Amino acid sequence: MKRQLLILAGLFLAACGGPARDGNAFEFEQAGLTCRVEFRTERTVRILVRPEGSPLVTRRLVVDSLPGPEVGLRCERTPHGYAFLSPKLRVEFDRERGLFTFLDAATGERLLGEQERTLRRDTVAGEPCYAVTQRFATDPTEALYGLGQYQTGVVDYKRDTVLLLQANREIVNPCLVSTRGYGLLWDNYSASEFRDGGDVFEFVSEVGDAVDYWFVYGGDPEGCIRGYRELTGAASMLPKWAFGFWQSKERYKSAEELLGVAAEYRRRRIPIDVVVQDWEYWGEKPRWNALQWDSVRYPDPQAMVRSLHERYGVRLLVSVWPGFGPETAVYRDLEAAGALFNERTWAGYKVFDAYNPTAREIFWRHFRTGMFDTGADGWWMDATEPSFREGFTQRRQEARTKSAGRTWLGPFHRYLNTYSLVWMGDLYGRLREAAPERRPLLFTRSAFAGQQRYGTAVWSGDIVASWETMKRQLAAGVNLAASGFPYWTFDTGGFYVTTNGGAYPRGLSDPAYRELYARWFQFSAFLPLFRAHGTDIPREVWRFGDEHSVWYRNQLKYIELRYRLLPLIYATAYGVACRDESFMEALGVAFPDDRAVAGADDSYLFCGSLLVHPVFEPMAEGASAQRVETLLPRHAGEWWYDLFTGEAFRGGERVVRTCGLMELPVYVRGGSIVPMGEARQSTAEGPDERLEIRIYAGADARFVLYDDAGDGYGYTRGEYARCELEWSEADAALRISDREGDYPGMAREQVLHVQLMRPGAQPLERTLRYTGQAVTCPFPTAETNPMNP
Repeated sequence: MKRQLLILAGLFLAACGGPARDGNAFEFEQAGLTCRVEFRTERTVRILVRPEGSPLVTRRLVVDSLPGPEVGLRCERTPHGYAFLSPKLRVEFDRERGLFTFLDAATGERLLGEQERTLRRDTVAGEPCYAVTQRFATDPTEALYGLGQYQTGVVDYKRDTVLLLQANREIVNPCLVSTRGYGLLWDNYSASEFRDGGDVFEFVSEVGDAVDYWFVYGGDPEGCIRGYRELTGAASMLPKWAFGFWQSKERYKSAEELLGVAAEYRRRRIPIDVVVQDWEYWGEKPRWNALQWDSVRYPDPQAMVRSLHERYGVRLLVSVWPGFGPETAVYRDLEAAGALFNERTWAGYKVFDAYNPTAREIFWRHFRTGMFDTGADGWWMDATEPSFREGFTQRRQEARTKSAGRTWLGPFHRYLNTYSLVWMGDLYGRLREAAPERRPLLFTRSAFAGQQRYGTAVWSGDIVASWETMKRQLAAGVNLAASGFPYWTFDTGGFYVTTNGGAYPRGLSDPAYRELYARWFQFSAFLPLFRAHGTDIPREVWRFGDEHSVWYRNQLKYIELRYRLLPLIYATAYGVACRDESFMEALGVAFPDDRAVAGADDSYLFCGSLLVHPVFEPMAEGASAQRVETLLPRHAGEWWYDLFTGEAFRGGERVVRTCGLMELPVYVRGGSIVPMGEARQSTAEGPDERLEIRIYAGADARFVLYDDAGDGYGYTRGEYARCELEWSEADAALRISDREGDYPGMAREQVLHVQLMRPGAQPLERTLRYTGQAVTCPFPTAETNPMNP
């Protein structure tokens, strides 16, 4: 009945010459254009502008077309046009100029305004379409983040240009966020570009039916990321083992070698959770990606996986590609279905049409019997741009993909950036159905908007070993995170070391490379996923030196630290999946009010509380340490604390640390609670019966401590343990709530060693037993234990 009344009201408004309303959408004609204003929530609205009568050809792949829940909306006439209002957002349309402006509904503050749009008729790949451009007038002082992962080293895209094209080392997610508290999701899948000139930015796309984008009003950049996920889907909860250490290289060549690596890690008592099997486990190139194990080198894959699980407590990820060699059964079946692209590839395989439902069914049938049923734990979906030839540059990748011709949905020109999204979405659904008790992990080199809902994690492609490349990864990672994609990592030490642009022809025999690797490894320990991988040289810890060498001890130190931080990391994973939080943040995203850190490209925030500044320069010849200067952001908690020494510094200061080969600058934000566990050999050891709870004073703090069985979906049914830790500055007390939830194997009682860090004072310590009942842990007030000014 309510919907009928809304439709009637909309028809009445239209009869009076105004926009017609249907549910949460308004539509009207203006100067030969059809304009649609479609609210999904109070804070998110779609703007769709197309020539009157022009069809919408492109299939929507990112935001579903189902109507959202009803939003309290109204439409008003204004002196110059219309205003569309939700409780949070006001969207004005100027009929004289034909442009939209977005304002805060409560304050009237202007957030963003269109400046100009063009829809130019064109014919691309034999189809009529429009080349579209949308310009916006912006604030020259704002900072802009997101858009995906790129290798430019740029953090703030103000006054910059970004090619929105998939490639080996680039990932497109056309979601932009601003320090002014708004975001834009440019809903176009073709070759596109973002350009900012200071007071104007624009999106330009080769193929479109309309100007089509979503405006998100988040209030701050973090709120915009939440709004993006409201539109495109919540991030999946990955299994706990994914957050341990991954050992990988290009490549293990037999079951015996792979099992030997797992055995050696356990013999040396180096913590590990995952071993990765890279390519050619299937045989020679004509059998590329056969979706079967080579019977000589891997005679019993099921027994191999069982041994990894039962003897060593290690999980297995296996490499799978989108192309197939001519001597494989899956190739023959796909060829018969007309579902292989004829574009040449570097290894002689043919890429399959993942847009084709029949092709996806054929892939799954072979994948299920040849791979899934062996019991492997996760899937490394490599080269999902998809890779043809010359995929290391965006323009060449674009040309080769377009040359492949038509997909089942239409020309690649129209769907250029979405191959990985479509394939992973289908595979994720099949994995969920085939093993409903397991959380899928799809580790892929490409992604697009919305793919975070499909159990997807990504890495930054086949990068080369150099100090400059390592530093560029920081900008790549934080901007991918700012675009709403949470799970990311890289090839620690660079994929190429001695070849293809790698700067170290002597490989591991070169101390200069071992120094680079040591610093890169430290950086890697503070990423969502912690992974060693690359070609040219082996990557196991002991390959860098014996257990007494600094190279070995450095890796062991940061692996062990990673496992001690698991309570923080896994609770953050829960926050990512259930509260739309982020693992990594650019400092300008986390602290938008501090303009001094807007473009910071040398440090980032991890798990909401740890400022990590990787060492990005080599030591001088003959030196034993490197000087690192860090600008600490200003924030409400005022203080930053050295994670390792407890020394406190004020926000806004530039802090200098002299870092030996095993030292990394990490600072904890004042007003934080950081839980740490005991040393362990894998994530499967647990649950945590003893925890160290560190309180970093400076402001009130809150942390949701979370744990569950580590896999499966029992957590959605209350099978978890969750409690809130709240620190009150005024009361100098830590309050722990009643435990919520229950899961098999949960620690019923925990010993909590609580440490209070204050500037200029020794840590204060308390120990208590937590049995699931609310408890308060008091400390002396700041007056009785004063802070330094």
